[in-house]
Amino acid sequence: MKKYMVSLVICVADDSRIKNMLDSIKEHCEVVVVINGGTKEVKDIVNSYKKSKKFDLKIIEIGERNLSKSRNIGMINATYDKVIFYDSDCIMKRGAIKKYDEMLDKYLLVDGYVKFSSDNFQSKIVSVLRSMGIPGYALCPSIGIHKDIIKLIGYYFDEEIKWIEDSELNKRCKDKNIEVGLIRSVTCIHDNLSFKQDLRSAYRYGTGVKTAARKGLHEKRPTANWNLIFPCFRENILSGFYCIIWNIVYCLGYYFSRS
Repeated sequence: MKKYMVSLVICVADDSRIKNMLDSIKEHCEVVVVINGGTKEVKDIVNSYKKSKKFDLKIIEIGERNLSKSRNIGMINATYDKVIFYDSDCIMKRGAIKKYDEMLDKYLLVDGYVKFSSDNFQSKIVSVLRSMGIPGYALCPSIGIHKDIIKLIGYYFDEEIKWIEDSELNKRCKDKNIEVGLIRSVTCIHDNLSFKQDLRSAYRYGTGVKTAARKGLHEKRPTANWNLIFPCFRENILSGFYCIIWNIVYCLGYYFSRS
């Protein structure tokens, strides 16, 4: 089996689905798991892969549950310059590592297409909005970053911005005219999202924007995705109404945050 000179970084705290993520890796590479404030269950799952011959595993533990800090630690400790980020609630599509390896020869920032599972009523509604993403942005999960990018943007992730950290990185990249490479085929399958899970994320994104605005890294207003309402309605009427609710919750996160 070919070994790719690529590092895959996965940050995890209490998500036992990390097992499915690790089991889905079919190409040999380095895997860096950053356990941030992890539970015993998660630690036991990750440690059980120490003797795996499928990939070269590096485990790092920190006590703080800070996703941005975890991503930075993963970047710094990755052996290779080509780094891919996946989340613990995803699985990798076969061939994804090869595609990232090739694209990161050409681009400093790469976005892989994420398919959101829609195996039940709620996830079908959520997946319509989630699958639209933000055109021209490379957003987690399933993004590739070449370490050389730091020479242009100064740092990887802002550790005070615990949510929308990937969006803030993209903003700095756009300011430096860094082109995003796009992998148009599916690289990642995200697990089903319930309304509660997704709306909790929307609120957290709002709080992240508030933090970024306080630091002068974002406009001082909640830049919700109102533009996605009509595209969601075109897909189905329930997703359109859900998009409105999502944006309202996002704004509430901004206005009620104490950041």
